[in-house]
Amino acid sequence: MKTRYNIIILGFIFCLLSCKDKKTDVKLYERSENISTDLQLDHFNIWIKNPRIAKKRLTEIGFTSVPDSLSAIHIGQGTTGRYFRFLNCYLELIFVYDQKELEENNDKNKGLDFTKRANFDKNGASPFSLALKLKDYNVEKIPFEKICYHQDWMDKNMNIYSAKNSKKELKEPSIFVVYPEMEYEKFETLSDLKNIPEEHAIWREFYKHPNGAHKITEIIITSSNLNLNTETIKAVNGIENLTVKKGKDHLMELYFDNNIQEKSFDLRPELPLIIYL
Repeated sequence: MKTRYNIIILGFIFCLLSCKDKKTDVKLYERSENISTDLQLDHFNIWIKNPRIAKKRLTEIGFTSVPDSLSAIHIGQGTTGRYFRFLNCYLELIFVYDQKELEENNDKNKGLDFTKRANFDKNGASPFSLALKLKDYNVEKIPFEKICYHQDWMDKNMNIYSAKNSKKELKEPSIFVVYPEMEYEKFETLSDLKNIPEEHAIWREFYKHPNGAHKITEIIITSSNLNLNTETIKAVNGIENLTVKKGKDHLMELYFDNNIQEKSFDLRPELPLIIYL
């Protein structure tokens, strides 16, 4: 977890028959007037209950997953994930692997929302988490109340800062800011993967998807009973190509490469996710 080519903590899909080939225009939704120049999306999570089925849904529509053997266990947190890497971001399907450890971590970090998010199917919480990063990192620039989170595997000065209201505002996506050394390394093109050191060359293969997906170019998250006026939602809706809005159900819509292929895949009910390629 101390190298860019290991799976990052936390941050904390698939059936060809569900494909609907059609032209889809990216819709515009009400957003913050001020686009943030400081906050950016690093990666994002979807809490799941059945990792085998969730992973299968994605691989069946042509996504390459990081092998389970290389998927990190979040030591001390009781969770692990299944990962899908793209040139500019990654998706983590996060789930509980050790309930006892999850609860023990919750007792130590009572202000965090891990147990509530893990029980999304029972309490109606949003199953989505957004990991953000800061340009010119400075903790004081985080534009919402925050809680410092540290695990033993992290270096001494390496912390994650979770939004304080993520435990209270369960209809919102869970929000946290990663330390610079945890940030996901972006690439402009597949040819730039040569910059990954030879000792980590195996990781180059996990960015190559049979369905042709390269970059995530838009993320739209819908949530029921959402308060759009919290500090966290205002901050998130100021990030370019990222929108959180009100709607009937919890849903994430992922646009790849500006929907250049004009295809869509609705992965419900197994995952609250629609893919646009």
